Amino acid sequence: MPCRSVVCWLIALLAGTMPPTGTQLAHGAAGSCDPAVIDSVISNSPLCPGDHINLSVIATGDIIGYSWEGPGTGTFFSFTPSYSFSFQLLGDYTIVVFGACGNDTAVVTITAQGAGAGQDNTVQVCDNGPAHPLAAALGAHAEGGTWMFGDTLHNGIFLPGVDQPGPYVYTSPYPATCTGAAQTATITVEQVAIGPNGAWSLCASDSTYDLMYALPGAATGGTWTRLVWLGQEPHSGIYQPGIDSSGTFRYALDGCAALVVITEEPLLPWFEDLDGDGFGDPLASQWSCYPLPGHVADSTDSCPALPGKVGDPCDDALAATVDDVITDSCICAGVLPTAVLERSDQPLFSIWPNPNLGTTLHMHAASPGPAQLEVLDALGRSWFTASVVFSAAGGPLTIPLGMGMPKGWYLLAVTSSERTSTRPLLIQ
Repeated sequence: MPCRSVVCWLIALLAGTMPPTGTQLAHGAAGSCDPAVIDSVISNSPLCPGDHINLSVIATGDIIGYSWEGPGTGTFFSFTPSYSFSFQLLGDYTIVVFGACGNDTAVVTITAQGAGAGQDNTVQVCDNGPAHPLAAALGAHAEGGTWMFGDTLHNGIFLPGVDQPGPYVYTSPYPATCTGAAQTATITVEQVAIGPNGAWSLCASDSTYDLMYALPGAATGGTWTRLVWLGQEPHSGIYQPGIDSSGTFRYALDGCAALVVITEEPLLPWFEDLDGDGFGDPLASQWSCYPLPGHVADSTDSCPALPGKVGDPCDDALAATVDDVITDSCICAGVLPTAVLERSDQPLFSIWPNPNLGTTLHMHAASPGPAQLEVLDALGRSWFTASVVFSAAGGPLTIPLGMGMPKGWYLLAVTSSERTSTRPLLIQ
């Protein structure tokens, strides 16, 4: 279907799909179709403050329409050879004239050389913010001039935390020809002191904490919020351990903001470790958020005054004993080895109950006959001796132990005509 309207022609032309019409074919055959040619471009550059950017073009040829584009403006189309931009964006503007047989393009530079240094202004920056170009606050101005801070040359880019707030003076490189324009303009920088982001760690038992302490040097008078999953919720700025909880808090002042991350450590029990064995006394503890000197997190020390726990190997410092272990009485005790090598794997006797309450001990011998009994403590001292006769019938022998023996480990030795055998005995 042929394209009959100018709008259709322009759209098709821009898309590169416009089919030739009968008139175009005739023109092409006769060679009478003239491409678009730009003769001149007219603009109101250099601009003065408040001016719109007005562009027009004089062109010849079989013209369909026009496009106009500047730095960051996007592309605009018209069917007339003029266009006006309602804003001031200086730089190169591209004009394209579309023709039925070919297009032509021109570029015009829009400046504001006669606008002078622009206008005085005040800008507010955050001391934790990014670099701030001061030229943006001048409005329309002649570019390429110089910046001064006091007697010091400046690049016109204010760096918070590096540059000092105050007046920065811009001087135009061209004469100020626009009405009301000046050769210099002053941009006064006001810096909001809010500081870098902060962090603080405290204990659940601490008193209330003013979040401003985490932002040293920040100006007062702002507002606090707590960051939550779906946004922010108001906060007083006073952190209360046990009521508040770990999280991120935001302080805002005059369009600036800083974050404070609070970590609340929980209270934990710490158990006294007097013997330094890494195990704590379950009956002696203190609560704290942090490790305490002489305390550990473990609470399994069954012998707080002796390194190790019941059943652990130890050294009783006696050369005559073997198999030294920590007893239920929290002493280190060993047993005396058999004096005469036994000639049988079968024990000479058995005893019960063991452990014993120190009252009555029952014995059973593997063979009948007389025997000598001796009870030795962990230091090798003799506590009890007796001569006994084991019955040929194999019945048990009852030995009264009502001697007030202290609790601890003992060694019971039985010597018969054939051999000597020992058994450990625990008095509870």
